[in-house]
Amino acid sequence: MAFPDVLDKSFYNGYTIFKTIYKLKEARFRVWCSFLFPNRDSVLERTLKTGTTTVGMIVDNSIILATDTRVTSGFFVAHRRGKKVHQLSKWIAITIAGRVADAQALIDLLKANINYYEITRNEQINVLTVARFAQNYMFRSRYFPYIAQLIIGGIDNQGPHLYNIDPLGSVTEEKVIATGSGSPVALGVLEPVYSDNLSFDDAVKLAFKAVAASIRRDAGSGDSIDVAYIKPETGYRELTLDEKIPLYKEYLRYAPV
Repeated sequence: MAFPDVLDKSFYNGYTIFKTIYKLKEARFRVWCSFLFPNRDSVLERTLKTGTTTVGMIVDNSIILATDTRVTSGFFVAHRRGKKVHQLSKWIAITIAGRVADAQALIDLLKANINYYEITRNEQINVLTVARFAQNYMFRSRYFPYIAQLIIGGIDNQGPHLYNIDPLGSVTEEKVIATGSGSPVALGVLEPVYSDNLSFDDAVKLAFKAVAASIRRDAGSGDSIDVAYIKPETGYRELTLDEKIPLYKEYLRYAPV
């Protein structure tokens, strides 16, 4: 496209940049605009704001994961039964916080790479390798980031591992983690009680209690609670509703219908 002489070069460069950005996905465009136009942060924060609570911990040589199920867009409750804990393999699972579409895309990529790795090598993949896969995808897209924070937990030949991965690809290994808008409340419940000597049953109750506390205090978290665990002898498993009914009555005083 030809421009008249009265249009200076800076306008042409700006137009080219805008035209390129406009072709990107809407979510990526909004994030990029937050860097280009810092004075629009108040609008972007309302657009990007999501809520959730996810919890992970290592106890008794096992992994325990718990999440709420409310899916929000700002102050709008988009779904009451959103799935935020997912099985990646028999021995590895993931929880998600942030934009659902971005997190689901990452889950599909991780599952495909895990299957390819285990089929071609004929061996179980290490949990750290899965965390590195996620780290590489997220760091590579850091300029147009996946709006998601992940907890990846699992058991391999070196024992149980739990990793926290932020939207820019930073990875830390933890023994107890909470993410999402309700994480400050959840951590306040977890940290005073958690220890390496905690029994498995007590740890399940503690994870449930932490998410329940966030549901009471954080508007972005709510509705019901999913609890999953990974044991060396059973692999990945989720608690059924019948198994969770006593926990609902104790910590929330209601049971989801």
